[in-house]
This record gives sequence, C-alpha cells and structure tokens, in this order.
Amino acid sequence: MEFRSSCLLLLVCFTIIILTDNKAGAAIPTCCLSVLRRIPKRVLRSVRTYEVQDTSGHCEIKALILHFKGKKICAHPKLERFLKKMLKHKPKKP
Repeated sequence: MEFRSSCLLLLVCFTIIILTDNKAGAAIPTCCLSVLRRIPKRVLRSVRTYEVQDTSGHCEIKALILHFKGKKICAHPKLERFLKKMLKHKPKKP
C-alpha cells in the first residue's frame, strides 16, 4: 500500500512539473550547450527573431538563439551585430 501511495505522489509531482508554464518561472531552462560560429548568409537571412542567452542565469555559455519557422539555432554572440543590421534592412511582410 505504501508503494502505491509513493507512486501516486510521484505521478502527481511529474504532472505538475510538466504542466507548469516554462516561460513563467522556468523550472527547467532550455539553454544552448554549443554554438555555431559559421552560418551561411542564406540561413541568416531567414531569421525571424533572435534572443540573447547570457551566463548570468542558468545557462553556462553566451549565445544567440536564432528563431526560424519553428526551428532554433544556437549561434556565436559575435553574429549579433551582423544580425541587427540585416534585420533592420529586412523588408517587412504585410
């Protein structure tokens, strides 16, 4: 009987963790573990947005997280200047 109660409690805990919104107080942060230094320009042109991953939080390395159509790529932070220029001059879709 004690085993069943422990299993039930464990199941409830896992359910709570899974249902917790990852954006508000992330229990399990998603971090880049490595970065790409060279990314083809055609790939960089298709970047919709990007975010900066800093080492001040849970993550261990600095990185740029590039967002595409449902995909993400971890890039070296030195690409940020190039991305800012490119996104500034990128024509906006209606």
